[in-house]
Amino acid sequence: MDERKKILWQSLLLTILIFATGILLNHLFDTYRISIIENVMTVHEIDSEAYKVEKFFTENFGGEKCEIMVTRISDLKKEVRKVGEDLGSYSQYSFFRKKDYDYLKRKYFLLELRFLALIEKINKECDKPYIPIIFFYKIDDDTSERQGYILQDLSEEYDQQLVVLSIDKDYKDEPLVGLLATNYNVTDAPTLVIDGTTYTGLKYTGEINASVQKVFRRADPYAQNIDFTYVTKAAGIDVPLLLEQLKKTINESTDPFAKADAMLVIGRLTKNETTICESLAYYDQINDSYEEKALAYETGASLGCGRDRATFLKAAAKEWKKAGNNNRADILEKLARGRLNLKFDQAIKTNTTITPNLTSGTTATIGKTTITLNSSSIIVSQEDRVYRDWLGGQIANPYGPKLLTTFSERMTYNETELMPETGWHEGARIKELKTINLTHIPAVGTLAAKNGNSWYAIDENETFRFEVPLDKISYPTTRFLRRDLAVIIDTHGVNSIVEQAIRYNASAVIGCCDHPGKIYAAEYLSKKGIAVICYSDKYVYLALGHNLTLVGSPPTTIKEKEAIIGNRPMRITTEDVIVALNSTDEKYALWYYQTPASYFAELTKAVPLNVAYFTITDFGQMEQATQKAREINANVFATRVFNSNDYNAVKKWLDEDSSRRIILFHSASYPYGQKIFKEYPSRATFDDPNPIIR
Repeated sequence: MDERKKILWQSLLLTILIFATGILLNHLFDTYRISIIENVMTVHEIDSEAYKVEKFFTENFGGEKCEIMVTRISDLKKEVRKVGEDLGSYSQYSFFRKKDYDYLKRKYFLLELRFLALIEKINKECDKPYIPIIFFYKIDDDTSERQGYILQDLSEEYDQQLVVLSIDKDYKDEPLVGLLATNYNVTDAPTLVIDGTTYTGLKYTGEINASVQKVFRRADPYAQNIDFTYVTKAAGIDVPLLLEQLKKTINESTDPFAKADAMLVIGRLTKNETTICESLAYYDQINDSYEEKALAYETGASLGCGRDRATFLKAAAKEWKKAGNNNRADILEKLARGRLNLKFDQAIKTNTTITPNLTSGTTATIGKTTITLNSSSIIVSQEDRVYRDWLGGQIANPYGPKLLTTFSERMTYNETELMPETGWHEGARIKELKTINLTHIPAVGTLAAKNGNSWYAIDENETFRFEVPLDKISYPTTRFLRRDLAVIIDTHGVNSIVEQAIRYNASAVIGCCDHPGKIYAAEYLSKKGIAVICYSDKYVYLALGHNLTLVGSPPTTIKEKEAIIGNRPMRITTEDVIVALNSTDEKYALWYYQTPASYFAELTKAVPLNVAYFTITDFGQMEQATQKAREINANVFATRVFNSNDYNAVKKWLDEDSSRRIILFHSASYPYGQKIFKEYPSRATFDDPNPIIR
């Protein structure tokens, strides 16, 4: 073989060898690159599973799941970005494993879509901590590439808040990609979807940053799922009239707390974010007590509007410390650092509740329970229907000084029904008690936390213990520090005033008892030596037989320098014929007429009393009930007296026979109930959970 052929063969062999080596190296590199991508995907899947396990443990064994998510989501975000970068850079150099890369690309898009679903779920559960940006790009498109670099820089700038997910608009192998593009009306690339809003074409840093900042500065971020019209709709309130009353407060009041809350309520009822944010200017003017300033700072932290949440929480904590409430300060400091783990009463999980516990006998003496107050007594009351009545448009400073005696009823009732000289609800009753110069403190700004689908108010040890019904959480004066943490300004019920009662060493508390959680709170306070006065008493019957210092809808007698609450003993035997009023649920608030029937249904389990029940289906049917009492020759009538119709029918029945007696339930809040107590002191008693059974 001549030298020329030899060289040719050597060149051919060398070329084949080099080519084969290149193929082998490319295959090896592909294997290595795919291995890297698969490893990252595997880690991502493990982290996703770890998140699910952590979520399960925090939900069942305690801990703040949203705090755990911050670290976990940061890891998942980096992993998704790494897979995308590797697929984009490696796949263009592969010659032999295109199918493997295509498989990984599809898996990557599914991973992104699953991650997007996870972000949306977290945002729903944890007060929207992340802003998702979906970036629809086009392969081999310079504009899409430029958009990608801009987003990468922004993602690093907002590392803990922004999540960018990049998706090939034209990718056909995964139908979900096309479905997502159609859902957001994506027809070209680049296109960005920022927090659900679609932006087509190249967007520079300033434009994207403006959109992101708009989300960051949204008003009331933690109350997005709260229906602030819940109570107004249920009560049938004339909202335009209510708004006029609130505007009047803004124009005429000189108190910044009143002006701020009036503006906040207007903003929430009308869903006007500008008005909500403008209320902050008045909150900033609050500079009275440490506690009021603390609540103003908490409001700043809750309403957002571009304010730095942590700064306001820390400022509030300082004011609470000055006010002597170190527990509240501790909670806010932890919240500011993102390290607050809510602590709930174990009874919540086991559904432990107070239930009647009576001994058997043949007679019952009702109304013996007595609470005596004097000038050295300290009473802590709910705030709602005391110094303020947001539902009636009467917004004032929640700490007083002017007690209200007529409320939302004034918007529909005439002067005869209102009887303002006697007055309504807790405000009027406290006004009477203050004639003996006792100390009155309203409970304002109670913390409540959400567990499952229910809310619970706090006790004196930072434990959330007492269930609060949704309507009280939905008051438009309530602040939300987190999706699951609220500040109830207009406290309503014994369940929402426990912490303050203990902190102020109260002699007695005055609050509503129209919910089982309020009776649980009444038991809790009574066992700590604090008496409980419930003028609204629908569920007081649950405390029957527990020997609590608790009275429901009691009369008050002012004697010298003392207020004697209760103390109207009435003995009932099996010889008495009793009518107990009941009602249907069809009309709003008609259910309070069920209180007598609930009480006697339990009492007759222990004492075989002769009780007939009469059910009304609407207001204004008291004459029918008293006629039933006449027909069966009843000498005891257990009823509610709410208005003049009730009063006139009951008074007529009582006056027909001096031996007839009455037991009033859910009546002491109202002027006509007070009239019956005053006019028949020896024949009218009250809802006493401590009957003496012989």
